[in-house]
Amino acid sequence: MTKEQRRPLHRVRLLSKEQRGTIRARLLALALIPSSALLIFWVGTIVTPVSTLFSLHQSTTFVEEAGVPALEVISALQAERHSTMEYLALSEAESGENILTPELRQDRLATDTAVADFRAGIEEAGLSGFPGETRDRIDRFLTTLEVLSPHRDVLDSSTPVRSGAASTYDEAIEAGLQLWDIQEKLVDGGLTHEVRNLTSLVRARELLSQEDGLLTYASASGTFTAADHIDFAAAVGAQRYLYTQIAPELSGTDRSAYDAVMGSSHFRTVQTLENETVRIGATAEGIPIDIQSWESARETLDQSFQKLEEDRAAALVEQSQASALRLTLLLALLSLVTLAVTVASVVFSSRTVTWLNRRLGALREATLDYAHSRLPSITSRLRSGEEVDVATDAPPIPVEINDEIGQVTEAFNTAQRAAVDSATQEAKLREGVRNVFRNIARRAQTLVHRQLSLLDSLEQSETDPKVLESLFRIDHLSTQMRRNAENLMLLTDDRPSRKAGEPLSLAQAARAASSEIEDYSRVKLLPMPNVRIRGQVAGDTVRLLAELLENATSFSPPNTTVTVRGEALPHGSYALEVEDRGLGMLPQGYADANELLSGSVQRFNLADMREDSQLGLIVVATIAQRHGLKVTLRPSPYNGTQAIIVFPPEAVDTEAASPPAVEPARSAPAELEAPAAAATEPAPTAPVPTAPAESTAPPSPGASADPDTYKGLPRRRRSHRRSQPTPPAPAPSISRPVSTDRSLEEIRQMMNAFQRGTRTGRAEGNTDQPNRETR
Repeated sequence: MTKEQRRPLHRVRLLSKEQRGTIRARLLALALIPSSALLIFWVGTIVTPVSTLFSLHQSTTFVEEAGVPALEVISALQAERHSTMEYLALSEAESGENILTPELRQDRLATDTAVADFRAGIEEAGLSGFPGETRDRIDRFLTTLEVLSPHRDVLDSSTPVRSGAASTYDEAIEAGLQLWDIQEKLVDGGLTHEVRNLTSLVRARELLSQEDGLLTYASASGTFTAADHIDFAAAVGAQRYLYTQIAPELSGTDRSAYDAVMGSSHFRTVQTLENETVRIGATAEGIPIDIQSWESARETLDQSFQKLEEDRAAALVEQSQASALRLTLLLALLSLVTLAVTVASVVFSSRTVTWLNRRLGALREATLDYAHSRLPSITSRLRSGEEVDVATDAPPIPVEINDEIGQVTEAFNTAQRAAVDSATQEAKLREGVRNVFRNIARRAQTLVHRQLSLLDSLEQSETDPKVLESLFRIDHLSTQMRRNAENLMLLTDDRPSRKAGEPLSLAQAARAASSEIEDYSRVKLLPMPNVRIRGQVAGDTVRLLAELLENATSFSPPNTTVTVRGEALPHGSYALEVEDRGLGMLPQGYADANELLSGSVQRFNLADMREDSQLGLIVVATIAQRHGLKVTLRPSPYNGTQAIIVFPPEAVDTEAASPPAVEPARSAPAELEAPAAAATEPAPTAPVPTAPAESTAPPSPGASADPDTYKGLPRRRRSHRRSQPTPPAPAPSISRPVSTDRSLEEIRQMMNAFQRGTRTGRAEGNTDQPNRETR
């Protein structure tokens, strides 16, 4: 993959990094991630305790609602089995007659009551509240209990038999015992041995009950078969094995209660009779033991075992509840600690994020205020030459804490000081450059003034037509040099050394401006309102018009004319239009130029100056802003450019300007026609005195020579400035040489007209002494 192909992917990666969120979001994420991890750890930690708590709750519910009622059902079944075996033995002894004993009826009723209580407890607790395996064992136990009613019907038939009579009770009791056995797997580990001890006691009592059934039948029937002997011996062995397993797991008061039962006289009696029965074995003459002693000891021992079972069941419930309470408190404490830590972490993180955001926001606001307000203000004041107190105008941002943000603030303060120092140095550099330009302009202006004064003296004393023509050409170029020097002073925010001159009419200002450009012969003046431009505005207007005329002649074909016209506008304003027939500009060029002329952008910035920068437009914009003039450039109908200058009412004098004196008819050749000759002056509203006609006839040969003449041509003498500026007469074209065959009178008329035009262009400067050179 090439570099160009990889570049878009790189940009996409950068974009995705920028879209990852704000600093606030990232800081909150840094706070939320540990908090979330803590919550996840808390959830993982409480899973096991909650499961244990749920198991303890189920164990308590089982013992109270199912376990204890199941023990009561087992005890009732054992009693009913004992009565049933006695009933069967009596029925066989009476040749098959059904003799239901009151004990059997009572035991059956007790069994039905216990079964009903068991069912009610299960329905109240709900099977859904038990584990799946417990529900299966409950269903099995209930199923075996449902067989009791048919089994009783069989036993109550006319021919009851012993075969299978006890097995139904044995299966039902075994199903009840298995219901307890499954709890060893389901309860909490701390309660497992309690459940095991309880089930062992119940099984031991069940084995004792089975022994009692065998002996009861044998005693009533008088026969103790070998099968009965085997079953009896097996029950005795299993019972005694359970006794050895129960004792080691008991402790404290439980062990004391168990030992008390094991050491009781009725327990010893039962064991003695068991040993005797096992020793004698099967017999057809009845069992050789005292059945009354057995019944008495067995019933007492059975009651003792039931008491131990009840105590064990109650202890199991108590321990389960105590364990559940401990776990609940532990979970509550753990949850509170976790919640407190999480809330504290979130609150601390939020406050920290808010504090950091506040500091970052303050730094941002201070930075933007400095960048958008303070630094531009300081730079502007420095450029205008004002003194700036850095400590007051650009104070450093206070550092709250010297941490990373404080270090960034210090770095910004350093950058701020560097920026102010740089702006100060730049302002000093700009001022130094302006001073250099100003000194150069003043020196150039001084030299030009001296040059013009010297040219005036030479023109007054010179009589040679060719030399005089060259002097006037030099005079014209010097006038342009003076204008350029004055423009340079304008660009340095200085005023040229011309004082406010006399008001000029629009036509006079246009003629004076055209006399200061090189191609003045291409300028054509059209009719203009007879109003005058006031004071200093007049002199600056001449410079402004000169720049526009020079621009128009420079960017238009040499064979075209540049027209200047004036007209009145509403509300007392007046306008001058300068129109050329050049190439014009692009729309963006007009927009940029008008933006510059409107003053909305900085006009003269040394850093923005290029080789093709239009200094003339900058001069025009400077003069226009100084006097409130409005200058606009737009396309001309002749495909050129049209410049419009609007004078506000306060810049003009609406009183009619004095019309220029009418010059006598000249016989100047056509090729010497000046731009003023093409202008049409407005008709005067009052009679205008005309100058006396000059004689065109040569002097008589006999006339005496006037000391102020030379070969009939008057000598030029420097005179004082007239009170009213004399409009220039047609000026000679400097682009064509003057024929040496002309008469002295023609040369005199031509040079006088040219001199009047150039003298009007620099009228304001003739009365001022040039500035002394700055060294």
